[in-house]
Amino acid sequence: MPLFEFRCRKCEAVTEVLILRVGSDNHAVTCARCGSGATAKLISRVSFKVAKRAKYSEDFLDKAQPFLKTQKQTARFFGEAKGSDDSKTFQLAEQIGESIDRTLARVRSK
Repeated sequence: MPLFEFRCRKCEAVTEVLILRVGSDNHAVTCARCGSGATAKLISRVSFKVAKRAKYSEDFLDKAQPFLKTQKQTARFFGEAKGSDDSKTFQLAEQIGESIDRTLARVRSK
């Protein structure tokens, strides 16, 4: 399925949109953050499937995202990092999971 990213010219937020008809460039895309119709299609990074499984399920990440956005330690990341909120949630969850794994490995080695 073709996913496209659009940057809002007003608030600079990036919105991901699933577009089923790729042939037409005249898609009316509304910014998910501010509702503006002033969006521009971005050239997205290449996406590929990795052999490493994600530490957390999509369902868990969907539930964790609102919490992560409100926490002092992670809210800034959502405002400053590039990419969609889903990709930011995934990145944060992987970092948190790796930190937990390192802590568990240290505890087990004692």
